[in-house]
Amino acid sequence: AEGWRISLTDEQLPEIIDRLVSEMTHSETVLAIVQRLNDEQREALAFVLAQGPVKAHVLTRKYGQVRRLGAGRLEWEAAWEQPVSVAERLWFLGLIYREYVLAQDYQGEVFGVPPEIQRLLPAMHVLEPAFSVRSAAEPSLVRDEQDALGRDVFVVLSHLRNHDVRARDAVLAKHELERIRNRLTSTHRQRLRLLWRICQQARLVHKEDGSWQPTESAATWLKGSGLSRRGALFQTWLADAGWNELCAMPSVRCEDTGWQHDPIRAREALLGHMGKCPLDVWLDIASLVSAIYDADPDFLRPDGDYDSWYIRDAESGNYLLGFASWDRVEGALIRYLLEQPLCWLGVVALGYAQGAERAAVFKLTATGSALLRQRQAPTIGEEAAPSQEPVQRIVLRPDLSILLPSAVSWYDRFLVERFATWVEDDEQRSRYRLDGDSVARALSRGVTVAQIQAFLRRATGDRVPVKVQRALKAWEA
Repeated sequence: AEGWRISLTDEQLPEIIDRLVSEMTHSETVLAIVQRLNDEQREALAFVLAQGPVKAHVLTRKYGQVRRLGAGRLEWEAAWEQPVSVAERLWFLGLIYREYVLAQDYQGEVFGVPPEIQRLLPAMHVLEPAFSVRSAAEPSLVRDEQDALGRDVFVVLSHLRNHDVRARDAVLAKHELERIRNRLTSTHRQRLRLLWRICQQARLVHKEDGSWQPTESAATWLKGSGLSRRGALFQTWLADAGWNELCAMPSVRCEDTGWQHDPIRAREALLGHMGKCPLDVWLDIASLVSAIYDADPDFLRPDGDYDSWYIRDAESGNYLLGFASWDRVEGALIRYLLEQPLCWLGVVALGYAQGAERAAVFKLTATGSALLRQRQAPTIGEEAAPSQEPVQRIVLRPDLSILLPSAVSWYDRFLVERFATWVEDDEQRSRYRLDGDSVARALSRGVTVAQIQAFLRRATGDRVPVKVQRALKAWEA
């Protein structure tokens, strides 16, 4: 009442309430109280009005706390005369109220402007910081993995098709990795774990009689276009709630004390912010982290609970508690997502200063731009869009070598792997060799020479050298 300059005499409580409601819902009185607010108080009121209801921790972080005071302390201290914060000043004036809400991603207190006052407030504007990421010069060194992860998935699928592999659930056994090491683009342990995880989650592989084998979904994936293949791997990762990047970061150690987080939400939030960035421009990673700190600091912890997640710094062992540790948890996670899964999936290219171990800049690739626009790429197992790439023929030579141009269907390449031995890859083509051992391996796994001949006639445009035909007959005998 004092804040609104309402004089109260000896009225009873019901009469006092009626008087306050009457005065506080009068347009001229509301305009007068708003005019008496200082600039920061008006800004806070405009913020709650625009954002409301506002989560309590967000309002506290921006405009200070609203204390919980019992009736006795409230009266004894006359706390309304000296509020401890901008937010508390609005609270004592009755311009904002507090309530508890239960929502899908948040359970806790929120602050809002009473509806009776909202409709009487003048137009109010709050200047939110613009989401802006600083551009950067062309880096000295560029890391662009493009379709490398997809090519490694292809290698794994081919290996499983041709051998009895009894892998653990988490990753291929070391001796199996050694057999294909020279064909993989990277043997980074965490990358291999992600590759195998995607293969399982996308149902590209399954166990059959104790051995891992490619599935029908793998055939569908192989028949798709380059973008649909990459999109399917990306979408599988994006929707995987069981893959925990936060606790995989080497800079922290997570303690399992019952707290939980949603890795999908964190990925979606980062991608949403990346979608606001300019395309085909190198951008400063530190600037992206700062922009998210300003615009969406609670992307990982929507309830604002920075004190009950037991996360230690890996080097010092100290707990990273409180909002002050944001850069070493949330900031580190943003950098990790860029440098590992998003780079491995071909969504971003990374730039490094000469001699630096950590990336300083990033750029959305053409694939990344397409996936952010679509966001819902075909998932593996659905009917993928057929490849629109130009049809190129396999070249079969009399010396029993097989040349596959880079544009040859991945499914045809997969079929060649069943009866031929890989020799080498380069940017233009892959080279294989027909030999007795490779054909014998195929025959032992149920493939017939007639099937091999029929495939070669189709894939080469019926240009199968006589020497090759004779060799196949001899190996069949």
